[in-house]
Amino acid sequence: MGEMDMAWSQRTRDYGKGHYFNQMGLALLVLVVLVALPLVFLPDSIRKVYLGEGGPIEVFSASGYLIVVATLIREMPYRDLFKRWYLVAIPIAMCLRELDFHAHFTTYNISKTTLYISPNVPLLEKLIGVTIVGILGFAVYLLLRDGFRSFVHGLRHGEATAFAIAAAIGCTVLSKALDGAPSNLTFLDIHVTRTYTAMVFEEILELGIPIFLAIAAFSAFPTQDGLTKRASAQVGPKNLKPIT
Repeated sequence: MGEMDMAWSQRTRDYGKGHYFNQMGLALLVLVVLVALPLVFLPDSIRKVYLGEGGPIEVFSASGYLIVVATLIREMPYRDLFKRWYLVAIPIAMCLRELDFHAHFTTYNISKTTLYISPNVPLLEKLIGVTIVGILGFAVYLLLRDGFRSFVHGLRHGEATAFAIAAAIGCTVLSKALDGAPSNLTFLDIHVTRTYTAMVFEEILELGIPIFLAIAAFSAFPTQDGLTKRASAQVGPKNLKPIT
């Protein structure tokens, strides 16, 4: 484990573990409320805007990824930031995807095989798509290579950063399962119509991804003010021992 990993581990053990678990519980409550709003309380005219392109859920999701990136840039030493560039590249890519950048500038979505096999797509677009996918694939590989053991270690030792990342992964898996359910079930000759309720759950789960990643970033890099308060509490009057 490198020096930065040791620093992260030390800070997350020593400062406010319960505080960040409370934040995760609050985030879960907020997500439940955001699911209930369009299904129970909002009129039909607002429901369309609620989940639509440029709507509040999409804007909040994109903003969440920017908060994660800003936190990492602010807190990580530049040497570590350049070494672990993938920690910033992946949230930026997820932010751009949330804003549909992956489909705006090419004939087809760059995550679809149609872009690469269709004869109607210019070669330059195919090369751009392959380059972007290759860079992101390499970034994910580096993330798993350098961080998987620390992640598992964190889960075993109850570290808030690891649990927040696990919650983000859970939101990703569930949202993708809901998104791909209609097409995936057709292979089993099961035809499912995508309902508005499923769309609500999918979009709110996608919002949960940056929320939990932001909590993970805050947990990994607690503010200097918070660390000072924590240190002051540890040497406060109750903890002072008389000198004999």
